[in-house]
Order: sequence, then structure tokens, then C-alpha cells
Amino acid sequence: MAYIRFISVSLALLLPTTIWAGGFTIIEVGSQKTGMMTGIGKPDDLSAVYHNPAGLASQHGTRIHVSSGFSFVDATIRMKAWPSETGEPLDGNYGSEDFIDDRVDRDGYFVGKIKPTRYFGAMPMLVASSDFGYEKGPVVAFSFYVPDFIGAFLPDDTPARYAVVEGYFTAGVMSFSAGYTLPGSLDWLDVGVSAGLLYVRIEGKRWQNFPILLDNNTNVIIRMVGEDYRPWWNAGIVARPIPKLSLGLSFIGGADVALKGRLDISLPDDWEDDPLTKSLVDAGWLYEGRFGMTQHMKVPYGIAAGINYEIIPELEVAFDFRYWLYHTFKEQRIEHNIDIAIREGEPAIESPIIIPKEYEDSWTVSLGFLTRPFPFPLELMCGGTYDHSPAPSETKSLDSPTVNLAGFSLGARYLLFDTWRFSLTYYHYWYLKDTINDSILDPPQNAIFEGYVDTVSVQLEVFL
Repeated sequence: MAYIRFISVSLALLLPTTIWAGGFTIIEVGSQKTGMMTGIGKPDDLSAVYHNPAGLASQHGTRIHVSSGFSFVDATIRMKAWPSETGEPLDGNYGSEDFIDDRVDRDGYFVGKIKPTRYFGAMPMLVASSDFGYEKGPVVAFSFYVPDFIGAFLPDDTPARYAVVEGYFTAGVMSFSAGYTLPGSLDWLDVGVSAGLLYVRIEGKRWQNFPILLDNNTNVIIRMVGEDYRPWWNAGIVARPIPKLSLGLSFIGGADVALKGRLDISLPDDWEDDPLTKSLVDAGWLYEGRFGMTQHMKVPYGIAAGINYEIIPELEVAFDFRYWLYHTFKEQRIEHNIDIAIREGEPAIESPIIIPKEYEDSWTVSLGFLTRPFPFPLELMCGGTYDHSPAPSETKSLDSPTVNLAGFSLGARYLLFDTWRFSLTYYHYWYLKDTINDSILDPPQNAIFEGYVDTVSVQLEVFL
């Protein structure tokens, strides 16, 4: 095993911002959610296993659901330079001017906008359900879906490389669900529950610069990966107190996630072209290495409420409110086995490393419409939404630039031969312009972030 090759007094500068996830709650699965932006009050497809499992109770027979969304992002970042606090690089407060040559404009921002070179986002879902011939019995379902499968790549030649170059995040769920309409005088009330396994994986890459001698400095590249499995659950109810009105309430379980994996530190490919770095390597002061690490973070609990009203048989309107308890995510902890010491008994990097997050609760409001304007079985959908970010500006980072967003959706569903239902939906989110001037991260990540995402989703349902 190779070990790290850098001067020990600079080790503590390497890991302060190696965080590769902010939110865990991309929830755009199912044609009702992606077409109307709603789905709590009257779930009408098998994506109910996630949004509100009580919606399974009204979906009798045997059914199969296959869907996926595909996202396309256009985002830009303007990153602000950070000056040295004292002008002395060796005191640990060195500024961007000590190692970044990019020009800075009169407002203090690096010249030019930074854009991802590549981005991917997909949200596949597979569900099978059946009442096993008992029309008044429970409906059970088995599902596998990935509400989060996203990744982005930024250029290696911009100042943003010291915050993030690559980042991937995956959250997958495998669950068993059941929905049941209560008997007798309570037949206006459906209940449902899901239980299963949550898989989370994070992977990322960034550069780190540190001073080594007088005005000289060098770079290393940090790559990290971690994963974890945790129990997962959700539960819900759907009530029909009067004809045409449906009310829903859903609870989504959270988890304390411990992402175990590795942390690799390496030198850039061109390190041999730097005489100082090469001399330090030859002297045995600089080397590359792989270490174990565990990141601790929160997947928040959530609650959602929805209402759906059939104004006329050809028109329905729905409203959803979702609330996520992010306030429990106060800090991120990274434990590691880097055992290099500055001097005997004094570790170069404390373990655990504590990174402040101080998230607040997040919430989403959505309004949607569904219409059946034709004599044939075609449904048209539209909706709008606003989502409030949980991250305060002082701890926002470029590797997870969660911001407030607003969006709209359009969709269509067509039932063929009473057996096949095809859905095609589209939604557009604007990342509302966010200007950060009070970053407490190291290095500071003051920036202007804005952009948008377009997502196209397709869905096939089979009624057997």
C-alpha cells in the first residue's frame, strides 16, 4: 500500500469540503407526479409505493409499472476569488491569488462562467402489484426504483476544481408495499405501508492546493467513494369524506447514513513537470495513497399532504404540500484512518473531521390539473411547483449547490385496449439565481449559481 506524499503540516487543509451530497429528495417518479406535480391526495398509478402507499388500495387486479425520467441540465457558476486574510501563505490563510492565475474582474469574481462539461440524471422505476383475486382484499406490490441517480463533471482547468470536478450520487430503494380499504362503514378510508432497503452511494473528485515552502505550493487530487444500506419505510392514508373529494397524508422515513469507503489522494498527471514537486517526491516527502473513511449524514424524515377534487368528470384539480425535516442535518462527520503525525502523538488530521451544515427544513408546494377533453381515453396534465432549499448560504458548496427552484410540467396518458396505458411527461425547473457572499467553507465558495433542468419521462403500465 502506498502512503501520502506531502508535508504533514499541510494535511489539515485537504478535507474540509469533501462533501458530495446535499439533498436526497428528488421525488419526480410516476406520470402523475411528473405530469401534474402532485400525487398525494389521489395516487392513481403504482408510483404510489413511494408517494403514498395507501393509493395501492384502489388499484385492484394485477399490474406492472415501468418508467424512467431523463434529465438535461444547463447551469452556470461564477466563482468569487478569496483574498488571503494576512498575506502570509504559510499561516494557513492563503488566498486564491497564491495559486490560481485566472483573471479576476473588478467585482471580485473570476472572469468567465463555469459550466458542467457533462451531466446525467435518470430515475428508473419498476413495480409489480396484485390483489391475487381478492377484490376486497389488500393490494400488495414489490418495487425497485432509483429516485436519485445523478452526476456532473466540471472542467479541470477552472477555479472550481478546488471545490468539485466530478460528483455522483445514487439513492435506490427496494421495497414491499400493501394498501387496504377498510371494511364496512370505514370503506371511505384507505391505508398503506411500504418497508424495504435504501442504498446510498456517493463518489466525487476535487483538487486541493496547499503551500509547501515560502511562496511555493503544489496540488493533489482527492477522490472519494462511500456507500451504505439502511432500512427504509413510508406509510400513508387516503380519505374520501365526500364524493369527488380525496385527501391524502403520507409519512416518509429517514435514516442516519454511514457511507463507508475509501479516500484516494494522488498527484496530478503533470507533477513531474514541476521541479519542486519532483524534488519532494525524490526526497520521499510526497507520496500518493489510499485510505479508509466513513461519512456520516442524514436522509431526512418527511411528511406530505394532498387534496384532489373532481370539479366535473372531465376536470380534476390537485394540491400537494411536502415538508422535509432537514433541520437535523447540523454537521457532517468524516472518520478516517490517515495515521500520519506532525510530531509524535499529534495527528496531522483530527478524526473525525466536522464540517458545519446547519440545514433548515425544506418544503415544496405544487398545484396540478388533469383533464379528459375527448371521447377517447386520453388524459392531459399540467402543473406548477416551488421548492425551498434547506441549505443556508454560508454552508452551500459547489459540489451540492442546492437552491430554491420553480417549475412547471406537462403530460399526457393514453389507455389502449383497456390493458396498456402509455404516459409521456415533461417538466422544467428553474434554479433561481443564488448569490453567496458569506461562505464559511475552506476554501470559501462564494459564487453566483443559476440554471435550469429539463426532464422527459416515459411510463408504461400494464393491467392484466
